[in-house]
Amino acid sequence: MQYHEMVAQPKMLIVIAAYFVVVFAFAFLARKQKNRDSIKEFALAGKGLGSFVLMATFMASWMGGGAVAGSINSIAYTTGLFPSICYASGSIFAIVILFAIGPIVRKRGKLTTAALIEDSYGTNARVLSAVIIALASFSIVSYQLRAMGIILNATTGFDVNIMTLVACIVIIIATASGGLDSVVKIDAFSVCLMLVGLFAAFAYILPHVGGISWIVETTKEVNPQGLTFTGGWTAKDYLANYAPGFLLALGDNNLYQRMAAAKGDRNVQIGMIGWALGTIIVLPAIAFLSYIGRLYFGDNIIASQSFIALSTICPWVIGGLMMASCSGFILTTGNSYLLSGATNLATDVYTHFKKGAPDKQVLKVTKICIVVFGIASLVILQFFPSILAIQYWASTIVGAGITPALLASVVCPSKVTKAGGLASMAGGTILTIVWEMLGQPYGLATVLVAFPVSVALLVIVSACTHKKAAAQ
Repeated sequence: MQYHEMVAQPKMLIVIAAYFVVVFAFAFLARKQKNRDSIKEFALAGKGLGSFVLMATFMASWMGGGAVAGSINSIAYTTGLFPSICYASGSIFAIVILFAIGPIVRKRGKLTTAALIEDSYGTNARVLSAVIIALASFSIVSYQLRAMGIILNATTGFDVNIMTLVACIVIIIATASGGLDSVVKIDAFSVCLMLVGLFAAFAYILPHVGGISWIVETTKEVNPQGLTFTGGWTAKDYLANYAPGFLLALGDNNLYQRMAAAKGDRNVQIGMIGWALGTIIVLPAIAFLSYIGRLYFGDNIIASQSFIALSTICPWVIGGLMMASCSGFILTTGNSYLLSGATNLATDVYTHFKKGAPDKQVLKVTKICIVVFGIASLVILQFFPSILAIQYWASTIVGAGITPALLASVVCPSKVTKAGGLASMAGGTILTIVWEMLGQPYGLATVLVAFPVSVALLVIVSACTHKKAAAQ
């Protein structure tokens, strides 16, 4: 079969540029607000987030470059349509659990997940968890930058590395200007743009390529398993691909930070219901379009381009809306994780070594961390072969190093001990790093090894030290 070539459409940059103008306007207005002089105001937006804004910021921070250029997109390209669509199931299960524990988290009133962990496992655990979360956060930011670079490359034809640098500058400015207040306003605007861009693209692309019949016939020719339920995957493949995202959501500092920033428990729960509905609509749409991109462009593109490349076959206004919506996915996730990681380092690590640091100094350190680690995210890109590889790494290090200890500290704090929590976090993180460096021995995905070991360490060490901890 003769595949089509991806041809850049520079006119689409007009729509993307208009989106960035709005983003910078939000950032500028947030910077002018006087109530952003404390770290709590900067990181929690004055604890005034309502239901709609929460829904938007949950969706926007969760659906980023990993969706449009990583997991869902790449699975549709390499495996098939249904495994890609089913990827959303992990998010839905995680939302159900977070919905249940949301009121408990808010009642604890902590700024970060590291502070939640400190309640059960002590100060050393807080510092360790903050470092782990920051490492994962900046890894996640790195693939947002690469995804934005791919988008700008598709519209301008300029070198991906140069466009990635441009993306880094934009995300740093948007994050450092106004903190969470700036981030959530950009999120709300971007979610609306996402929905418009996605469905305008869907309405044009499906009839343009030949409709459902073309998809079915082309699949028979080029990818016979592409429309089967498994796509050739085994149960182990499903678990290895879906578990990292599910576990990341359960331990994601971003999501806990937004719970803490809400006006009330009801706002959080309504926001999460909206987030779940948005996930059910948006992620399958991305999967479907990504699969069309795989059939249309074939091996003329790489897996991370299959969704983004479709914008080039649309009229430039529709393609521009599609790329602006992708930019919204990426920017909102990038600035959320950059703010999250920087806040962790400033409030959980810096204040540990600088006792009694004044609030303005902590805020200043947070902003410095945003700039430094935004740049460091560019460096991380050099160590991974693809966006999907970084995504799995970042998700697994949180899923194994943070999630077991964090959930236990929220749900059953009396059942775990300091030693158990530290063993779980250190063991899960070290095993994740070592297993990745060894190239995943025996063909076992890192999450299938590191997560069970982390849980086992938490349970066994806590059981062995429980009486000693109670005596103290």
